[in-house]
Amino acid sequence: MTAGFPAQSYVPTTAFVLAGGLGTRLRAVLADRPKSLAPVAGKPFLHYVLDYLRQQGLQRVILCVGYLAGQVRDFARDGQDWGLEVTYSLEQTALGTGGALRQASAGLDGPFFALNGDTLFRVDLPALWEQHARVGGLATVALLRLADGSARGCVRLAEDGHILAFNEKPAQAQGKPLPALVNGGVYVLEPPALAEIQPGQAASIERDVFPRLASRRQLAGQEQSAYFTDIGTPESLAAFERDVQDGLWNLKT
Repeated sequence: MTAGFPAQSYVPTTAFVLAGGLGTRLRAVLADRPKSLAPVAGKPFLHYVLDYLRQQGLQRVILCVGYLAGQVRDFARDGQDWGLEVTYSLEQTALGTGGALRQASAGLDGPFFALNGDTLFRVDLPALWEQHARVGGLATVALLRLADGSARGCVRLAEDGHILAFNEKPAQAQGKPLPALVNGGVYVLEPPALAEIQPGQAASIERDVFPRLASRRQLAGQEQSAYFTDIGTPESLAAFERDVQDGLWNLKT
C-alpha cells in the first residue's frame, strides 16, 4: 500500500497544493486576486505555504490552479525563491479538490503529500508519512483537535490509526462547545486513492473520496499539535497577519 518503502528510508518529496480557490467569503477585502495570494504582512499567503514546505524538506511542488492562474504563476514562477521546483496543473473548469488532485497527479506512480492552499497546518510531514507507512492504506489525513468542532466535519479515529467515519458538522451538544478531531487539510495520498475519479470529473476529496476509503479501512489519520490557520474569512485573515507580525506562525510545537 505504501509502495514498499520503509518509513525510515523514504519520505515523499513531492507535494500538491490546491491553489485554485475563488475566495468568495473574502471578496470584500480580496476582489482582484485568488485566495492563495491574499496579502499577509506584505507577502502573499502562498509564500508562507511554500516556505513551510521548504522547511519540511520538500523538493517539488505542483500548484493546482484555476481562477486567475496567471497571477499565481507570476508570483511563484519556478520556485527558485524558496529552493523548490514549482510546476503547475491548470483546471480549465472547476474540478473540486478531488478532481484537481486526480488531474495533477496523473502519471505519478508513487505516494505524495497534498494540502490546501488557503490553510496552513504546520504538520510534521515525515511523522505523517511514518503513520501512513505503519497503518497502511491509500491515504492518511493530518488531524487537528479543536475545542469546538461543531462548525467542521468531525473524525472518528480508531486506536489503531484507521479513520472510521466522518460526521459532517454535528450539532453542538445542548449549545455547548463540542471538542473534536477534524480534517486539517494535509494528506499523504497513494495514486490509487483517486483512481475512481474519472479524468475531468469534478469531485471532492473530503466528501467523495475519504468516506469511501474509510468504509474500506483504507484511510488512516494522525493527530498533530501544530500551528493552524484558515484564511477563509476577513477575520481569520487578519488574525493570521497578527500571528505573522508576532512571529507565532513559525514556532515549532
